[in-house]
Amino acid sequence: MSSHFFLGIDIGTYSSKGVITDDKGKVVASASVPHELSIPHPGYAEHDAEQTWWHDFVVLCQQLLKESGIDPKNIKAIGHSAISPALVCIGAEGEPLMPAILYQYFRHF
Repeated sequence: MSSHFFLGIDIGTYSSKGVITDDKGKVVASASVPHELSIPHPGYAEHDAEQTWWHDFVVLCQQLLKESGIDPKNIKAIGHSAISPALVCIGAEGEPLMPAILYQYFRHF
């Protein structure tokens, strides 16, 4: 078994997906987590950056490592992708000040 692995996470509109591959590109583990999309007004779409994005990232990492049995020290790189465009306003301590505004809202500008 390879000692070099790569972890990838994609945060999507309605779910997040993750994968661990070996250095030959073989999928060693995969997982997904569904999440909600908030539509507070017609044409608006939001995610809670902590309860959706960060939560899903952490849960997927835990699930993938458990499923694969890989020592986290053997993860050589992490790739992340997400829906775009999105806007997250943050405070001085790095905390989200409001829900993240997703791409549907930007269509109105």
